[in-house]
This record gives sequence, structure tokens and C-alpha cells, in this order.
Amino acid sequence: MQTNRRTFLTAAGVSALAAGASALQGQTEKPLRIAIIGTGHRAWAHLAILKNLPQYQVVALADPTPPNLDRAATLAPGAKTYTDYHKLLAERNDIDAVIVITPSFLHSEVTVAALNRGLPVLCEKPMATRVEDANKMIEASKKAGKPLYIGFQKRLVPATRKMHDLAAAGEIGQVEFVSANLFRGDWNPESWKYTDPKTGVATNWRYLTFTEGSAILEDGIHEIDSLNWIINGKVAHVTAAGGNNVYKDRETVDHAAIIVEYESGVKLGFDFCLFGQDTGPQARRMVIIGSEGSMMPENGKVAIRSRKGGRAAKYVEVTDNTPKSVTAQEIGSALDPETYQQYLLFEKTVRAGAPPLVNPEEAKNAIKLVLLAEKSLRTHRIMSWNDLPA
Repeated sequence: MQTNRRTFLTAAGVSALAAGASALQGQTEKPLRIAIIGTGHRAWAHLAILKNLPQYQVVALADPTPPNLDRAATLAPGAKTYTDYHKLLAERNDIDAVIVITPSFLHSEVTVAALNRGLPVLCEKPMATRVEDANKMIEASKKAGKPLYIGFQKRLVPATRKMHDLAAAGEIGQVEFVSANLFRGDWNPESWKYTDPKTGVATNWRYLTFTEGSAILEDGIHEIDSLNWIINGKVAHVTAAGGNNVYKDRETVDHAAIIVEYESGVKLGFDFCLFGQDTGPQARRMVIIGSEGSMMPENGKVAIRSRKGGRAAKYVEVTDNTPKSVTAQEIGSALDPETYQQYLLFEKTVRAGAPPLVNPEEAKNAIKLVLLAEKSLRTHRIMSWNDLPA
């Protein structure tokens, strides 16, 4: 999981520079014509954000579920709709890139098909539900010579980005111990229903292991990816415990506690809970502890406390240049300036060949870590990194 920290600053750029450059490009170049495959609730949020980005034009939408497709069509006037994404890819020769926002188990299939058509892809996280499928995506990208951008936009949260840079600069010495959590409410009950062939029952796709892969793949993976990025080390072992204490009528777990041991000796503890709504400021907690001090997001800033300097904190300002048109309203189910910033970076990847913010190998490693945690909590064993394919 080694990451060249300068790569992020060079390739991804500071968000302010990316925003300025992309705004200028949007005035002088034709919009990127994009197709969105998968038009459920998350796609509606993407479409609401894209309305604020004249650099993009949504020209095609695909989804086999009529209500979802119809709703998306109202958010992208003029886009042609398809119930079969294969037909979209076969018919359209005017597309510059494809956005994949399907349920997780379809990410690999759809992404590989788009790359095989020679189209750049932005795929929502998680990259896939199996390491083998992630490898297929990487190989398809290499073969096509087209970029594969995985949607880990939470790296663009201003405080997270600042902590990454401060850790890289040695602000708290060597990172040694990390503690974080995600306590949230349950999945959207109106999500797409998958008819499970084992039961013949239409079931929320996030309740099934086959379609979701793991509950932590669906959301906690954002935090795990960001923390991996900050720690910048290779994973040695993963241990987890979890299960279904509240939502007992599903396959995927409703809580988990994960411990990750890195080859460097760094330890990461991450707790996840789906019945933890209304837990206030502690719902999303991220504490980075180093040999010389600690840091964490606090009141819109990064608070740094020295191990030798008493209790007083030094507060580092963070900036977010996302336009008010995005941050002043709810986009989908939440404020989402990070996805706006992600589209600015994706434009640079497509137009100028800038490397994606998240290397596909890093995205694969994030799902591998989560799948090892899932395997650990199911088998009550400590998992080694090599217990899943490379």
C-alpha cells in the first residue's frame, strides 16, 4: 500500500488549483459527454452535482429499473435512456467517458465492458466485491490504455486531505496508532431490490453478501481508504469481530470492530455500526497518533496536540473552495462537496492524462483489507495479507 505522497500533490493538485483550471477549461472546451450506468439514489446525487459543472454533459443513462431511470431522466434533460447498458455502449459513438454507479457486484462487469469500448471510467466505490474482479478491471484499463478512476472522494474532505499532508510532513512524528469509527443509521429501505435466486424474494441489495460483498465495503471503506492513505504502509494482519445484533434478518453484518496491523508496527482500530445513528460528533471520528503528538478533525479545523507540550491544541485551518451552489443545499441525501471536487479531478484525468487521485492498485488493496476483515469475523481467525489473492 505504499503511496508516493508527492504524487497526490502533483497529480491530483490542490483543489483550489483544480477548480480554477477546470472552470477555465469549461469555458473554452466542449463539455465532456458522459454516460451514467446505474441510476438509483446515488446517481441522482451525482446528477444534481453535475448540474453545477458545465464541463460535463450527460448524454445517456442506463438502468433496468424504470422508476430509477425515469427519475434520473428528469435530472438530465436531453439524455437518451436505455434499459440495457450493453445497447448503450454498442450504439453510442459520441461518449467521452462512462460513470458506473450500479450496485457493487456489477461494478467490475460494467467497468470492463466500458473500458473494452475504449472509454475512460469513473466507478463508484467499492471497486469490486472480489479481488479477482478488481484485477480484471485493472487489466482492462491497461489493455485499453484508458484511465480507471475509483470514487474514493472522501480523500478530498478538506480536513482529511490536510491530515494526510501534515502526517507526510512529520508534524506529529512517525504515525504509530490510529483510531476511527463510522456510526450511522441503516441503509436506505428504498434501495433497489435484488431477487435472490435462493429464496425468490426481492431483497434490498445491501442485505445480501452476493450483491454487496460486505457492509463495510459499502460505506466504512471510505474511512479505511483514507486512513490507509495517511498511514502509507503495507498491511500484515487483519482481525475483526462483528455480526447482527439488531438487524438479524439479513446476511450482511450490522456492526464490526476491526484491527489492522501493518508491517511497520502501526496499528489501526476501526469500528463500524449501522444502528449508531444520532451519536453526534462521535459518529465519524478519526484520530491519528504519532510518536510526537496527535491530530484529529475538530470544529472544521485540524487540531494538533504535542505529546510533550501539555493539553493546548494548535489548530490548522483548512479550506474548501466548493461553490455555494453545491454546499448550500443537500445533494441527494447529504452535502457532498467531495464528489464535486472529484469530478474536477476526473476531468483533468480524461482531458490531460493526469493520474487518478486513487491508483487502482490502492483501491484494490482497500477492498482486500475489508474482505479480510469480513473473513476474519466470519471465521474467528487472524487473517494474513496473503490469505486473499494479490
